[in-house]
Amino acid sequence: MNNQHPELFRRNKLNPILSAQDWPYPINSVFNAGATRLADGTTLLLCRVEDRRGHSHFTVARSDNGMDNWRIESRPTLQANPENFPEEVWGIEDPRITYLPELSKYAVIYTAFSRDGPGVSLALTEDFHSFERYGVIMSPEDKDAALLPRRIGGQWVLIHRPVSAPRDAAPARVRASCAAASPAAPSRRAGRRDRDRSWTRPGARAAGSRGWQARKKSVRRSARPAPPLPAGDSR
Repeated sequence: MNNQHPELFRRNKLNPILSAQDWPYPINSVFNAGATRLADGTTLLLCRVEDRRGHSHFTVARSDNGMDNWRIESRPTLQANPENFPEEVWGIEDPRITYLPELSKYAVIYTAFSRDGPGVSLALTEDFHSFERYGVIMSPEDKDAALLPRRIGGQWVLIHRPVSAPRDAAPARVRASCAAASPAAPSRRAGRRDRDRSWTRPGARAAGSRGWQARKKSVRRSARPAPPLPAGDSR
């Protein structure tokens, strides 16, 4: 029996490509970045950055080749906003980026760390400067989520990992959940009927889930209010 397998991945000799020593402001550590390639070919990392309190926020770093010469934003790109989103009281963590061609926007799915544990939250952005925040879409305890880039059967699909389950239920495992939506949702043109629809788990409604429109807020960088983004083509 041959136990030799081809090597699928090779670690970059420059690793770690980013560390706390590279940061333009004082931090504890940097890790668990979401990554995407922009239209101009630039690699963008939305880095989870832990501050001196142990709370996390997100900061953008850009590179032409995705390996070196990183250009790091001089201040946090997206911070926790517990005043408007109390589920973020202990910070925001582990962003995952998906480009949504239908909306011409990037979806950032991230962990909001609440007093009840981690939950899954959503923000949309066109430029990684201004963000539309939707709050929790999967209530605690749940994390490690990623949104698929296109609808399946007219619904958005989220891969996520419930952390705990009722004692009489099956053990937690990775699941796929769907958000019922009209062709216009989740754009600014979505009506009340679309806003009231929630994410659902297979066979059961997700307790505490909210529709994408229910808690949307526009923010720029450090959770400061900003003018709403122009309405995109909802197609």
